[in-house]
Amino acid sequence: MTLATAAQSATWTFVDGDWYEGNVAILGPRSHAMWLGTSVFDGARWFEGVAPDLDRHAARVNASAIALGLKPSMSAEKIVGLTWDGLKKFDGKTAVYIRPMYWAEHGGYMG
Repeated sequence: MTLATAAQSATWTFVDGDWYEGNVAILGPRSHAMWLGTSVFDGARWFEGVAPDLDRHAARVNASAIALGLKPSMSAEKIVGLTWDGLKKFDGKTAVYIRPMYWAEHGGYMG
């Protein structure tokens, strides 16, 4: 993938307090997460109007962040609420893969 060719899919991303449509560039080559792998995510699903165990997925991504030494920036309840807000942007006919995630921009002994 290059900067000129974005992946084509119905995608919405919540980052820095707003929703963005499309394949948003959120990591750069100097990001700690990009070159040292300091990132976590959990995968949930939404289909036929339900998102099984969404609360557990949200809690698990926070637990994973803590295990990796990252500080979760929102509660599991907030993640669940934002997820339901974001799902309103879809037509309800297509299944959605939900990926709450955290990553480090800097940190560790390398700065």
